[in-house]
Amino acid sequence: MSRRQDRNELVEHLLDRLTPLGRVGAARFFGGHALRLGGAQFAFVIEGVVYLRCDAALARELESFGGEAFRYETRVRTVRVASYWSVPESELDDDERFLDWARRAHAAASLRRRSSPKAGRARRAKRARSRRVTP
Repeated sequence: MSRRQDRNELVEHLLDRLTPLGRVGAARFFGGHALRLGGAQFAFVIEGVVYLRCDAALARELESFGGEAFRYETRVRTVRVASYWSVPESELDDDERFLDWARRAHAAASLRRRSSPKAGRARRAKRARSRRVTP
């Protein structure tokens, strides 16, 4: 079985386990898969590792279980993305804990989405369009 098949099976497995949250979808994302719920990306899977969107409290909790911040290499340096943390493989089997973390990750992603400048601009533009009077 190829690594790509392993990852696809992991994503399908995660989607099954996340059904209590609602309709979670998966889409290709930088060689992996993004997990979305209600338009908010709250997790992604790259190279067989699950990363969750974190606020400070969830990041500390994942770190205490052995999770690490997402990192990637550029030509010049290693970039650390502090808003996404790995779920330790040993903790993926704990359904209750994983669902709690996923709920919290979705809340963090939803909050960020609502408070982002881009989201604010989009809301203001939509309101402005709806106020226009057409002849």
